[in-house]
Parts: sequence; C-alpha cells; structure tokens
Amino acid sequence: MSTTVTFAGNLAEDPGLLYTHDQKPFVSCRVLVNRRIQNAAGEWVNDEPTPHNAKVYGSAATHVHDSCGSGDPIFVHGLERTESWPAKETGEKRTKNVAVVDNRFGEVGISLRYVSARIERAERAASQAD
Repeated sequence: MSTTVTFAGNLAEDPGLLYTHDQKPFVSCRVLVNRRIQNAAGEWVNDEPTPHNAKVYGSAATHVHDSCGSGDPIFVHGLERTESWPAKETGEKRTKNVAVVDNRFGEVGISLRYVSARIERAERAASQAD
C-alpha cells in the first residue's frame, strides 16, 4: 500500500539536475511550507516553515530544473517513501521521508496563487519513452 502526499510551498534552493546510475534525470529539492497563525493578540504572523523533501524523476525533473528557482511557489503531489542511510560520523541509521514524483504517478508544478505564468509546451523527442 502506498501513501500519497500533497503540499505547496516555496523552493528552499535552486533545483540541481542530477542523474541516476542509468542516466535518467532527477531533481532532489526541499520545499518550505509556510503557515500563517493568529497569535494571542489576534495578529496574523508567519509560523516556522516546515521543510518537505521531494524527488522528481524523468522529463518533469528537467522541467523543474529549467523553470523553477529558489523561493518560487511550487506544489508537489507524489508517493511518500522513506529513505535511509548510515550517518558518516557514527554509522547510525538516518531516515527521511520523501515525496516521489515520476512518470507513473505524481505531479509537480508552480502554484499560481500569487503569480502568473505563461505555459509553454515542451518539445518531446519521438524516441523518448518517459
């Protein structure tokens, strides 16, 4: 059974385009989700941003890399996956949750809540199978 997650926020940094061992493109990025709360005086203030991790694969990764930058509003809808690795210093097991977007499931895009954008259709090679 898979868990889906959806969140919208701002990119914490410019997305860097990386490649898997079999040369498929992917972007690993952090999205900061900001929440407005009302304090005791009744004023609306920004709460601490909550970081969420996302990995985008395939053609969507190149589109995110080419179209988005640090601070841009973005939404992510994908499958939640837990990644684990040993810490370099201690060897302890470390984990983090990641929203995975690939060509089989998920969507990623800019949020048009506070910005406007002109959509431009990307060229797709005839032999591209993703």
